[in-house]
Amino acid sequence: MGCSSVSRRRSVALSVHRYSVAASNKIKIEMSKLILVSLTLVWCLWGVVEGFTYDDKEVETEEGKSAMFERWRSHHNMQAMRDKDKKKAVRSMNKFAGMTNAEFKSKHTGLKAAPKIRPGKKFVSEAEWPSNFKYRNFTDIPPSVDWTAQGAVTPVKDQGQCGSCFAFATADSIESLHWIKTKQLVELSPKEILDCSSVSPYTNIGCDGGRMHDSYQYVIENKGLTTEKNYPYTPEFGTCNVKKENDMVVEIHGYEQVPFNHEQSLMAAVANQPIQVSIECDEPLVLYKEGIMSAPYGTNIGHAVLLTGYGTDPDGTNYWIIKNSWGVEWGEKGYLRIPRGVPEKEGYAGVNMTPHYPTIEDRGSDHQAGGDPIVQGSKDL
Repeated sequence: MGCSSVSRRRSVALSVHRYSVAASNKIKIEMSKLILVSLTLVWCLWGVVEGFTYDDKEVETEEGKSAMFERWRSHHNMQAMRDKDKKKAVRSMNKFAGMTNAEFKSKHTGLKAAPKIRPGKKFVSEAEWPSNFKYRNFTDIPPSVDWTAQGAVTPVKDQGQCGSCFAFATADSIESLHWIKTKQLVELSPKEILDCSSVSPYTNIGCDGGRMHDSYQYVIENKGLTTEKNYPYTPEFGTCNVKKENDMVVEIHGYEQVPFNHEQSLMAAVANQPIQVSIECDEPLVLYKEGIMSAPYGTNIGHAVLLTGYGTDPDGTNYWIIKNSWGVEWGEKGYLRIPRGVPEKEGYAGVNMTPHYPTIEDRGSDHQAGGDPIVQGSKDL
């Protein structure tokens, strides 16, 4: 009985060992499948999974798993961890990749819908608000424009974790108009707009966002802006520095809107000066790296940027050129190209919906005083 007992124990031990090995192999297979499924789901989130399939038998051997991984990697072009839209745009894992959509918008955009006010403080809708347009009769529209290449645009900056896009877009548009009139490129202070247009009677709310109307109106009524050097930017809302605020360098007297949802008018305006526009800010734009955007996109505008030109790609794709305020490591050294000439009247990402620009004419309208930008004497010029 002793030998029989030992034999049975050995048999049981062998069975347990075989079961353990089998279970271990099964776990490895299941883990391999889980890893591959997880990787596929990750790439699905980036919008690049296009029909990749596999058979369960492929993960039952090391050779099968290895071959499938190579096929998966080739299918999704893992090199440099980036992907391409169906046409051109390349996206990448940038500094915003780990943020939720709501978190991103609360910290890195900042444009608020603007109630419009006529004399008598009557609130009216966007469509009711009258707007002159100085370039209405401009017909000599060139096939391409690039104000940055001409030297009319200051370097790209980074608004950081503060909803201050409205301040940057306002300062950017005034800087470019100033260059067009004087050929002097002066970096103006978005921080002054952030701090000083967020107090009564203006309705901007610091890093929680602001409106283009209040931003331009502040500059007009303050008789100008000081320089970035004098009032440097930090991504936080602070008390308006009155001393620095009063050291004005560039003065404007008014601003206008381009007719809503009219691309030809927007082209005429951009042919004459860089234009502030509002766009929707969502994936895939947040992860944009280079090229011309082509993924389907909405028109829920919430981010103010500067339209600095337009052109046509060698393959015939028309595009707009946009200066952003997310730093030079984002996009094409801080710039973005989006399609121009899309069927939707609002334009790609809503670019045609609410363009603004500082103006030098049309005295007497209800939101403009008119007049040329005035350059004040300053050591910073």
